[in-house]
Amino acid sequence: MSCCAAFYLPGLAPVSYCEPGRTSPACVSKIELFVNRLDSVETVIPYEYSKFDFCAPPLTESSPTENIGQVVFGERIRPSSYNITFKKDVTCKTLCKKSYKAGDTEDTKKLEFFRNGIALNYQNHWIIDNMPITWCYEVGR
Repeated sequence: MSCCAAFYLPGLAPVSYCEPGRTSPACVSKIELFVNRLDSVETVIPYEYSKFDFCAPPLTESSPTENIGQVVFGERIRPSSYNITFKKDVTCKTLCKKSYKAGDTEDTKKLEFFRNGIALNYQNHWIIDNMPITWCYEVGR
């Protein structure tokens, strides 16, 4: 008779990461960054990430499957256009370029919505390896 121990939490399968060139089916080097809705402590209205006209991911990227709890609580987890590789430092890489025309009604609406989002302190919610990303900063005294 043999004995074993195991655990399973739905949606939380462990992922092993390795350096590029050493990948295998059990070890990947691409770290996926997912985005969630944006919300603010100034207002109760959350918005999907795509509403703010940020850089969009390739159309081939699919959203992860959300569990019933995530759907009930309004989670809208989507792929992002960020490319992160395990153990590869990158500084100041252009994600995409956006152009807006002065006087164009649609562009003016996008920029005004973005400006209001900044004024209301809307914040991103990112997820890497099924864990939320947090931003820490010091508040002046």
